[in-house]
This record gives sequence, C-alpha cells and structure tokens, in this order.
Amino acid sequence: MKELLELFLTFAKIGVMTFGGGMAMLPILEREVVQNKHWATEEELVDYFAIGQCTPGIIAVNTATFVGQKRKGAMGGITATLGVVFPSLVIITILAGLITNFAHLAWVQNAFAGIQVCVCVLILNAVLKLLKKSVVDKRTAVIFVIVLLGNMLLSVSPVWFVLLSAMSGIVLKNLEGKSGKMTLYLRLYWEFFKTGLFAIGGGMATLPFLKDIGATTGWFSQTDLMNMLAVSESTPGPVGINMATYVGYTVGGVPGAIVATIGEVTPSIIVILIVAAMLAKFRDSQYVANAFYGLRPASTGLIGAACAGVMLQVIAGITSASQEDSILMKFSWDGAISWRGIILALVLLVFTRYIKKTKDLHPIVFIGVSAVIGVVFHFAGV
Repeated sequence: MKELLELFLTFAKIGVMTFGGGMAMLPILEREVVQNKHWATEEELVDYFAIGQCTPGIIAVNTATFVGQKRKGAMGGITATLGVVFPSLVIITILAGLITNFAHLAWVQNAFAGIQVCVCVLILNAVLKLLKKSVVDKRTAVIFVIVLLGNMLLSVSPVWFVLLSAMSGIVLKNLEGKSGKMTLYLRLYWEFFKTGLFAIGGGMATLPFLKDIGATTGWFSQTDLMNMLAVSESTPGPVGINMATYVGYTVGGVPGAIVATIGEVTPSIIVILIVAAMLAKFRDSQYVANAFYGLRPASTGLIGAACAGVMLQVIAGITSASQEDSILMKFSWDGAISWRGIILALVLLVFTRYIKKTKDLHPIVFIGVSAVIGVVFHFAGV
C-alpha cells in the first residue's frame, strides 16, 4: 500500500509540474522516475515514451501506466495513471467553473481571442514537427493529403480515417514486401473512450475527434473548443486529459468531468497493460509496424485538418458544418477577416519557429502574451 501511495503522489507531482502536454513531461519524468526514484533506466523511459506515442491514448498517461506496471503490476499501472491525471481533473474542474461564470466579461473574451490565435500557431508548429517524422515517403505523403482534405471537406468521423489508414499501411507495406439511447454520463464515457482509443500521437491528436463530438452531440461549438484548448494548453497536465475534463464539466458538471476523464484514460490503461505484458512480441510484430506506417501520417493529417479549420474560423471567419443529406461539409463566411489576428499569427510563427532565442520558450509564455495583446487590441471586438 505504501508503494502504491508513493506511485500516486509521484505521478501527481509530475502532473502538476507539466504544462503543454506529453512531450513537456519527458524531462520531468526523467528526473523523478530515473534519477530520484530509480524506477526505470533512461533507455526504458525512452522506450515507454516511444511506444506511448504510437499506441492509443495520451503519451504521458501511457508512460505513467508503463512505469506503474513495472513497479507494482496492473494495480501499479492503474495507480500511476490515476496519479498523473488527478491534478488535471481538479484544476480544470475549478477553472471550468470560473470561466463559465466570467466568460461574458469583455476582457475575458478579448484574452481568449488573442489566445486562440496563439493556439493556432502552436498547433501548426506541432503539425510541421510531426510531418518530418510521419511523412517519410510519397505514399505517406498521399495518406496525409487525403486525410487532411478528407477531414476538412467531408462530414465523416475521424475513426474511419484512422481505421482505413491503418489498413492502408498494412496493405502498402505487404505489397512492398511482395512487390440506442444512452444516459448523459454513459454517452460522455463512450465518446471519450472512443477518443482515447483512436487518438494516436498525443493530446493534439484528440482535436479532430473532439470536433466530431461537438458536431454530432451539440455539446460545444468550435469556438468553445478553442477556449477549452487554450485553457488546457496553459494549465498543468496532459492536454488530452485536460480537454476531456473540461468538456465533461461543461456538459455534466463535476460528475461529467470525472466520467469523461475516466473514459479518456480507460483505453490507455487496457492497451498499455497488455503491451507491457508482451513488450518483446509487440516490438517485433511486422503487422503492427506496418499499421503505424499508415497511421502516423494519418494522425498528422487529422491534426492538420483541425488546425486548418480552427485557423479559418479564428482568422478568416469561415466555419464548417455537417449536412444531413450529404457527406460534404458546408462552409459559411461571416465576411469578417481578422487582420490583427493574421499579423499576430505571423509574428508568433516567426518567434516560435525561426528565432533561436524564443522558439524554445514554453508555450504558456506565448499564450500569456497573446492574451494581453487580445485584451489591449480588442480582438473579440468588445
């Protein structure tokens, strides 16, 4: 019991100290897990992180499950997972309540308008980084473009893109080698279970699935989604978990936040415990490697489509919506182009990508600056 409590507290500490998602957690995990606790070697931690990145769920959660499973078996994996998501659950629940009460204030709206521009640039940077690793040849480039355009233009669930891309990866690599009704809480759990199961590649990979949830359930708009992402990016914990908690609270209060968060991490726990038990076989599976050959560019394409949709709405006022009688997306333009938003986005892109002294700064710095600029220059027009 003492060791399980130590696991929970250690990963809760890691969750509190991490801003910006799974990748930001690696150095903190290395210090706490490798140097301080000696629960894993550096090589093992890198292996856990690599597998966590290409399996369903949030990278940081998957890694926590791996370490906990190694330390105390299945119960240790569950305990470490609960520890790393606990800070997100508490902090986002409190913040969601505060934002709900103060969202009507002009300075809050202006701050979020500035933050939305910054978030667009941060997502774009994530897509550009992922492109280098996921689009490795002409075939993966084709998968990326098809998924990017398909997710933008068609009213089709991202799940189909993930499944078809995995199948395409297997087929392509083999060819190369051979020349009812639910209650609200049950619905919340199911929607985020699907997101946790199919969102591969970290917190940003949940964006297209969250957009699909908003469109099919009507629980939140794309603007609400951007506000959720802004809060999730600038608070401790994995972005994907923060988003699940925020949506859950918005839809069903504190119980909804708990249910959505549990739904998001359940697939991670199940998959990682199974993978951890048969790690050697998992690494050597050619079919799994071939599937991820197709999945990686597809995941990048889905994130890219979400990024494009967000940027079109935030900067150009173009929104998309599903049509009942067609799989094609319907686009509408409100006639308003945010030139201030375009200028801010270009400046942020330069500072976050091309200037050495600033591109490695934490995303929360740019989010904070964007919030101030949004307030000063009335980005929301109020």
